[in-house]
Amino acid sequence: MSKHYVPLLILMIVCSAHVLPAHAQVRKPHQIALFVPLYLDSAFDATETYRYGKNFPKQSIAGLEFYLGAEFAMDSLAAMGQPYKLHVFDTKSSSGNINTVASQPLMDSIDMIIGPVAGSEYLALASLAQRKNIPFISAVYPNDGGIKNNPHVVIVNAKLNTHIQSIYNYILRNMTGDKIIYVRRKNEADDRVEDVFKSLNQSGSGNIVKMQTVILPEKMSPGDMAAKLDSNKENVIIAGSLDENFGRNVAIAALGMSKSYRTTVVGMPTWDNMKDLAKKDFNELRIVYSTSFFNTPGDPWSIGFDEKYRKKTFSKPSDMAYKGFEITWFFSQLLNKYDSSLISHLGEKEFRLITDFDFRPIQWSKENTVPDYYENKRVFIIKKLNGVATRLN
Repeated sequence: MSKHYVPLLILMIVCSAHVLPAHAQVRKPHQIALFVPLYLDSAFDATETYRYGKNFPKQSIAGLEFYLGAEFAMDSLAAMGQPYKLHVFDTKSSSGNINTVASQPLMDSIDMIIGPVAGSEYLALASLAQRKNIPFISAVYPNDGGIKNNPHVVIVNAKLNTHIQSIYNYILRNMTGDKIIYVRRKNEADDRVEDVFKSLNQSGSGNIVKMQTVILPEKMSPGDMAAKLDSNKENVIIAGSLDENFGRNVAIAALGMSKSYRTTVVGMPTWDNMKDLAKKDFNELRIVYSTSFFNTPGDPWSIGFDEKYRKKTFSKPSDMAYKGFEITWFFSQLLNKYDSSLISHLGEKEFRLITDFDFRPIQWSKENTVPDYYENKRVFIIKKLNGVATRLN
């Protein structure tokens, strides 16, 4: 079979099987709902003809890879005799609309919701979880959406403020003797990021870490930053923006100065998904950023998963595929062992594969009798140099 048609076949399998069969019948299977953005409606026209020929719709990639990782996890758990039924809903299709699905009788039997969703879809699932008393595992969204009194929500990807706190702590411990400049754009989005840094850096006697803020244009040249650097010191450039294009341009400009200045670029958690930084062109640039997920290169489990994924899909697994597997594996195991009380056992280490999660209850008011939600507070600081990613904490 030509590998060109593999993506199409995968999409067709998902499209025709929103409800996957139970993988084992040892006992009544736990019911898991996976809400994932697949954009199936837009992939096929009114005659069910695939719109993209031999190509693959870019908007579907992340969701599909998370789904495949989750299905790999289901297969592994089935081999262990653990029964589950995975119900897959495409949040970007008419049949998978969260508000529509929420009213279906099926949701009364769901034991857990997993959702690599964001924004309004995250809020809709959080509300559904609260109404139905179902654990909702928010897989990738680094935000609480302002929810309150909802102890059914588990945020796996640490919130932005938690990431910035970890980045700041690393700078404080390791870079205070360096020349530090904080670069950003002139807009409200970057104002919010800088406000977090400023609040962390203030003390009664002034700023703790000495850093200079520089406003840069969207597209900058090495010269825009060079005048602020010190050729006799280690230089640290903090890219204070979540915008990936701006971050990429900062890295390109820093690379252009790397022969004249000893430089480390500190990026935001969004840099974990910037594929350009994996190119050989950036090998000589020292890059530091944060992430809630990290697979150590050469890890035996990661190697095995990579091999099985390639064999089945003819493609290399992305970070989303790894996340789909690990999150589904970990929380399904908790569900199998602790049933409806799984959230009381989020600190369980028995079922962890790679990521050392640190889930903590978040309560915004001391008067609350229950957590507003749970958040993973474990953030990894990663260094990329010479094509190798290394964990620094």
